[in-house]
Amino acid sequence: MTDTSGRGYDLANPEPEPERQPEPVKLPPDFDVFFRQNKDTFFRIAVNRLHDPRDADEALSDAAMVMYKKWERILAHPNPIALAHRILDNKLTDFYRRTARTAGREQCLAERPDSSYLMDLRSDDRLDRALEELRRLAPLQAQCWEMRKLHGMPHAVIGAHLGITEGAAKTNSSKGHKKMKCLITELPDVEKGDS
Repeated sequence: MTDTSGRGYDLANPEPEPERQPEPVKLPPDFDVFFRQNKDTFFRIAVNRLHDPRDADEALSDAAMVMYKKWERILAHPNPIALAHRILDNKLTDFYRRTARTAGREQCLAERPDSSYLMDLRSDDRLDRALEELRRLAPLQAQCWEMRKLHGMPHAVIGAHLGITEGAAKTNSSKGHKKMKCLITELPDVEKGDS
C-alpha cells in the first residue's frame, strides 16, 4: 500500500520511511592533499565574504592553521567537510570583526584602491546588506543560497559541506532566494552621509 506521496509503508507501522542521510564524505588522511583539493572553493567563499582577495587569503591562512591543528578531530567527525567549512566560516567572521575593530584606529590606507574597485563595491552594497540580514534571520538559508547562487555549487555538494541532505539544501536555497528577493527590494538606499 502507498501513501499520497508514492512512498510505501508497512501496515503494522504507519510511519513513513525517514529520509536517508547522505553518505559521509571520505577525506584523504593527509591534510595537504585535502587542502589542495578544497583550496579554490574555500578561497571563493572567503573572497565573496570579504571582497578583497588579500583579506580572503589572510583569513583562509588562519582557517587552514586551525584545520591543520584539528585535523585528527576533523577526520573523526561524522561529516568532516562540514566541520572544515564551519572552521572557515568562523575565521571569516573573526577576520571581519577584527578589521572592523581596528579600522577606527588606522590613520590612512597604505595604498588607495582605484575608483573602479570602489564602484564595484557600491553596486554590491544592496546585495551585501540583504545577505547580512538573511544571515541574521536564517543562517542556514543564507549559507545554502550563497553556496548555490554565488559559488555555483550543486545541491549535493552543499548538503555534504553543511551536513544536511541534498533535499534540505535545495529547500533552504529556494527559501533563501525568495527571502533575498524581498530583502533586496525592501532595503533603503544608503545616502552619502549614512555610511
